[in-house]
Amino acid sequence: MLVGSEDISSAEPLTVDEAKKRLKLGGEKARNFENKIIERQDGQFTKIMSTVFGWKLQKDGSKKLVSRMPSGKILFADKSEDLDTIEPGMPYICLVYDRQQEKDAEGNIIVKGSEAFAKIICEEYQPKIFVPQNKLPVMVWTERNGKVRNKVPVAESYAERMMILINLAEKMGFASIKIVYRANQQMNK
Repeated sequence: MLVGSEDISSAEPLTVDEAKKRLKLGGEKARNFENKIIERQDGQFTKIMSTVFGWKLQKDGSKKLVSRMPSGKILFADKSEDLDTIEPGMPYICLVYDRQQEKDAEGNIIVKGSEAFAKIICEEYQPKIFVPQNKLPVMVWTERNGKVRNKVPVAESYAERMMILINLAEKMGFASIKIVYRANQQMNK
């Protein structure tokens, strides 16, 4: 099953402050995040971007996990990344190496610079609905002030409880919400 197949979204440039805001970080956690960015940056991986990867089917039937730079270049996960841990459709904060065109002394192009590479720093913050085996779901989110909140709905059926949480997420203005099925999560470990 190809999740996110052919749904290649664009990576979005961010500043450190914008990344901290998206992650809802403050205080010590924000300083630790900044240090992590500084430690992972090198001469090549310097741009901070919000990246959503998707599967791109190739002509030979294989697939590649990619995103797209605002310039139109294809953005690949760096070879140091474990592709099995990258979830298509999930937004990640990444450091990006945007390969530029290189020329030799005579002006001949030696590297086209048609692609870019991403090192993942972390998942972007996303509110979640956790569904345990007992089917009593709980929604967990972080408010702007950094306070972690949760909601366990009261209703007769599992379907009603889920709809209460989905409607609450919509009312609160979340663009998306991740649903984590605990039983399946444990099976996939």
